[in-house]
Order: sequence, then C-alpha cells, then structure tokens
Amino acid sequence: MEQKKTIAFCGTRGLPANYGGFETAVDEISKRFVDQGYECEVFTRLSGTKEQLDSYEGRKLVYVKGSEIRKLDTFVSSIQTASIILKNRKKYDYIFWFNNANFPGIFLTLFSFLPMSINTDGLEWRREKWSLPFKAYYFISSFLISLLCRNLISDSVSIQNYYRKTFFKKTSFIPYGAPTINKLSDVKTEDILKKHNLYSKKYFLQITRFEPDNLPLAILNGFHQSGLAEQGFEFVLVGYKDETPYALQIKEMGNSKGIQVLNAIYDKDTLTALRENCFCYVHGNSVGGTNPALLEAMASCKRVMAIEGPFSREVLGDTGTYFRVESLKEDFNKIIDQPDMGQMMKERVYEHYNWDEVAKSYMNLSNENLAAYNK
Repeated sequence: MEQKKTIAFCGTRGLPANYGGFETAVDEISKRFVDQGYECEVFTRLSGTKEQLDSYEGRKLVYVKGSEIRKLDTFVSSIQTASIILKNRKKYDYIFWFNNANFPGIFLTLFSFLPMSINTDGLEWRREKWSLPFKAYYFISSFLISLLCRNLISDSVSIQNYYRKTFFKKTSFIPYGAPTINKLSDVKTEDILKKHNLYSKKYFLQITRFEPDNLPLAILNGFHQSGLAEQGFEFVLVGYKDETPYALQIKEMGNSKGIQVLNAIYDKDTLTALRENCFCYVHGNSVGGTNPALLEAMASCKRVMAIEGPFSREVLGDTGTYFRVESLKEDFNKIIDQPDMGQMMKERVYEHYNWDEVAKSYMNLSNENLAAYNK
C-alpha cells in the first residue's frame, strides 16, 4: 500500500481561518487534499490564535511562536517555520508557501531540497501603508523568489503578466474559489438588519481593512458628496479594528449623515445578511490579485461597484460597474439606475472560481513537480 504523501502549508496565520484570503485558501485547499488521502500539516502562528489545537478538521496544526512586534511577525514566523521543515525534512513530500513576505523562510526551505511552490500574493510594494524600506523589501523579495524558486503561483492573470514582464518569470495561474453562502432564515436576517438599524436595499456596503489602498476614506467622502443620504440611502463600512490615524479619520466620518462605521465583524451569518440585503457592494481594493472579498460580494450581492483597474476587470467582467476616485460622486449617482446583476455575477463567479478546481490544480502541480523531483 502506497504511503500517504505529507504536504506542508506555510506562510499564513494558519487555521481556523479567521483572518483573510490566504487563510481561507489554505483551509479550502488543504481540506480537499485530506479528502483525497493526503496528510496535511498547516503551520499556524501562536500570535494569531486563542486556542492551541493538535488538529483542525483532519489537518495537523504545527505552531510557531512568531513575534510580539507586529511588523516582524511574518518575518520571524517564516524563519521558525523553515527551521521546523529543515529539522524534519524526511517527513514532508511537498511544501506550499504563501506570500513573498515570507522570503527568509522560503529561502531557508531551499536548503531542504524538497520540492515546493510559492503563491506570490499581490504587488505588496504598491500598498500605501508600507514605508519605503518595507516596499523595497517586498519588491526585492519577489525578485529573488523569481530568481531562485522554480515553481511560482499567481492567483490572477494580471499578476501572472506582471511577473512575466517585470521579472521574466513564468508562473502557474491558479485563482481562488468562491465561497459557499449559507442560507439564512427571514427571521434571522430581519434580526440582523434591525440590530444595525438597516433596511433591505437601502444601503451601500464595504467590508474591508482600513488601509489607504482599499480606499475606504475616499469612498465615504464620495458617498457623502453624492447626496444619496438625503434620498434615504446609507453607507455601511465594516472593518474598524486598529486606532491608526487613517482609521480614526474614517471613524470620524461615522458621525456624518447616512454613514455607519462598524467594527470588524467575523460572524458569517451577519456578514451574509449584510451582503445579501445591500443595494450595492463597493469594492475598493486597488492592489492585489483575485480578491476574496470581491468573490464573496459577487456570490451574494445584487450589484457591485469596483475600483477601475485590471484586477477588478478580470474578476467582474461586464457583470459589475466601475468607479474612479476622482469621479466617485457621479459614479454613486449612476449606480442607482443599475439593474439587479446578482444572478449574472453568481453564474460568473462559480463558473470561474471553484474551490474543487483550485485544489485539483494545486494537487496536479505538486504531483507533476514531485514526479520531476524523483526522476
């Protein structure tokens, strides 16, 4: 009987997936690996979990301490992860790393001589939140990974094209999958809306981290200037968490007429109810590849208004509408006449972004590279 292959998933905050796109991707992909008979180990940061578990839904969890200094957490945890892999290299058959910010760990893993693939993430060095040294680190890390590592994964065609043109590196295109939306009862939906003093189809919605490249402040200002609040519409912005100067400016906007700024919400039912009942979801993520928040909006909202750019266009196609920061006031008013696009968006997102197909692509990639490695 053939021994089960052991696959390591590295570079995220780990499981349970409470934080973002990479954690969700690892959760969805690794659970399908387990279903197909693989042993999966997911490296998880102690700094990102309240409860230390031996395993989670069939995946073994391997904990690393990380760093108490938030900006160094990824850097430090990547080195700790690679140290464990190097010490236990004989137990692993294949390594998946996520996010080029983990370059120190990715580089050290090369010395294990184990086959691996790296999901490169987006173009982090373009994010406004990073200082120049951090932007330089991200760019140089991405260049070195392109130079040193054979197998890279891009989650969008736009990212794939960037790596080919800028780093002269071919990458494998594997997108994310769209989420499964749980059906809520009318009573539960009504209770959630009532809790937030909202009426169905009478509010705009954005769920995002409060960072400049996600444009929450610009979007709130555009809504405020549009005059839609005087027509009975509200804007609900979900995601307040850290008291940064930028986030505090946004929170202050919550005192404006028709604008609610809510803390970060992790309850799936609440988020589902808010998405399904909004008049329009506004997607402002201007940097990155295939954004999971956009996929969730397409799977459950009636309309999506997204920032103009290649990443939004690639995912939404002609099922959504697009805005520019300089014309937000006018763009908000134009969307009022947009018909319900919910069914078209749902069909598009589940046709192109399917977790079963995503996991199959990861499996095929690992099997092909393992076969080449064992020759």
